[in-house]
Amino acid sequence: MGAPRSGPVSASRAARLAALVPLLAASACIHQARLAPMPQRGLPLVTDALEPAGSGEAATAEQAGTAAGARHLVRPGETLWRIARAYSVPVPDLQRANGLSDPTQVEAGTRLLIPGADRERTVPPADAPQARLEPRPGRRASPAQIPRAGGHALDPAAAGEPLAWPVRGVLISGFGVRDREHHDGIDLACPQGTPVFAAGEGEVLFAGEQRGYGNLVLVGHGRGLVTVYAHNLENLVVQGDHVLRGEPIARVGRSGKATGPHLHFEVRVGSRPRDPLGFLR
Repeated sequence: MGAPRSGPVSASRAARLAALVPLLAASACIHQARLAPMPQRGLPLVTDALEPAGSGEAATAEQAGTAAGARHLVRPGETLWRIARAYSVPVPDLQRANGLSDPTQVEAGTRLLIPGADRERTVPPADAPQARLEPRPGRRASPAQIPRAGGHALDPAAAGEPLAWPVRGVLISGFGVRDREHHDGIDLACPQGTPVFAAGEGEVLFAGEQRGYGNLVLVGHGRGLVTVYAHNLENLVVQGDHVLRGEPIARVGRSGKATGPHLHFEVRVGSRPRDPLGFLR
């Protein structure tokens, strides 16, 4: 057999080579960035971590999560505020990292990305004592700084029917973030034994004792609206009672987790707390 002939490439062979060039270029142009596992809410997170030779997708996901932070599995009863406190991360940072628009809606079983964390940590129970490294600055508004009911538009959930004030007392704590926790109602200070009145007509859904709340009464008013009366000295109604607006249902006390006699009053639509000042008139 003679030596292969040298010389210009034939026209047909040149055409085949030209057709292969785009395919080879496409197969070589693969972007090295990878998508981290999709979070429970929000958009996927992009990381430039490369997959080590011989490792699988699980190893890649683990490296991507480590680069951005640690993953925390939400346990039953944990809230975003307590998780943020356990990791010393601001709540807004957790919301942005996980695409959460409503910080109250975090379900058990969700895996949250904790920015800057190097490992998963244990979130202390709500009633566990918290170590304080330095005095906590006062964040609670004084009674004079708390907006009054007249400054709030009537909440649409009231359906045009405002609630009556449950006691005659001093508004000492409002609705919202308080001491790094979310205060789900308002506090009205008044002498122990002061009558507590039903804010509207309805049925007593619960009357008993609950941890933290002490002696507690829940009244359902229809349309998913529920009012909550807590820290009572004693309850004057039982479950199943039908009560009228302005009817005595309890007496002010300091049962449960309370530092002095007052009424803790909440308004909930379904299971979600709403600012009572949008309902009271």
